[in-house]
Amino acid sequence: MGNEILELLNDEESTKILVTVDEKGLPHPVVKSSLRYSGGDIVYLEYLESSRSNRFMTRSLWYKRDIVILIARPGEKSFLVIAHPVRALVSGKEFQRYYEEAWRKNLDLSTIWILEPVRVSDQSLSVRVAEETARRPYFTHLDRLAKEA
Repeated sequence: MGNEILELLNDEESTKILVTVDEKGLPHPVVKSSLRYSGGDIVYLEYLESSRSNRFMTRSLWYKRDIVILIARPGEKSFLVIAHPVRALVSGKEFQRYYEEAWRKNLDLSTIWILEPVRVSDQSLSVRVAEETARRPYFTHLDRLAKEA
C-alpha cells in the first residue's frame, strides 16, 4: 500500500468504513475510526465483545472471506481496500498496549484484528472519471460533445 493510503488510515479526520457480510451474504457497513496502520499491518480495534462486526470478522477469518474498507477524506482522496483477516488477538503484549490505550479513552477492548490487504483501488472522483473516460469514450453526453465543437 502506498504512503498516501497509510496516511489516510492514520488520519483521525478520515472516514473509515468497514464492510463485513452476515451469514446470508448481506453487507454490514459501519464507520470504524479504530482502523489504522501499525507495524506493517492494517489493524482494527473492536471495542464491543458482542458486536455484529466482531462476529462477522470471526466468520471471515474462519472461512477465508474478504472484507472491504473504504477510507475517505471529504473533497480529497478515497480508497477501497479489499482485505482479509489473518489474526485475532485477545491477549498478549500487543493486546495489553492497545487495551491500555482504550482504557484511557474509557473504552473496553474486545479484539485486535490484523488485516492483510489483497487489493487497493483509488476511488477518488478525478481518478474514476479518467478511468471511465479511457475505458468508455463513447459514454460522453451529447451536450458535452456539442460544447467542444
